[in-house]
Amino acid sequence: MVDKEIWAEALNLAKDQLRHGKVHFSELEGVTKSIYDKLISLSCGPVIDIEPEPMKQIEAPQHVKTKKGVRCAECGEEFKVLGSKHLKTHDLTREEYMKKHGVAKKDMSIKIARKTLTGEDNPLKQMQMIMKEFGIKRGDVTQFVLNNGFDDMKSLAAAAKEKNVGILELLKAVDEAKETKANNK
Repeated sequence: MVDKEIWAEALNLAKDQLRHGKVHFSELEGVTKSIYDKLISLSCGPVIDIEPEPMKQIEAPQHVKTKKGVRCAECGEEFKVLGSKHLKTHDLTREEYMKKHGVAKKDMSIKIARKTLTGEDNPLKQMQMIMKEFGIKRGDVTQFVLNNGFDDMKSLAAAAKEKNVGILELLKAVDEAKETKANNK
């Protein structure tokens, strides 16, 4: 039995295609039947043949210590040191947190690698070399560096590295340039 309402809708859609030149008049009946069949199948709704996925168990955050940090068992955030400042946001002290989650004190932080400057890259060594070479006191080194046109020890070291010379050679060159300029006046 043909549903007259759906057939009328299919005919209207087929006529629209005819007006727009998408089908020829001789194909009108076949196109209308095709549209009718499609509308009937759509009116029944889609056929879904799938099985629902099993429910996944959501795990609560756990205290985990990795090479990069320590994950808080309360909120899951990661820190280098899980300190009292963060634990205060959970209304816990370090001791309460450690007891609640069975965590040892050594597992509350990771080892932080610190880069220690050695040799001529060490600022204290640089100051010592300047004091010895130019015969000045430690308290006068900063002013000496400023007087030679550098903002501080870091800028002196950066300029020396950029010119691929030592800081003493750079300071001597600046000092010689000053003397040459003074002699030329």
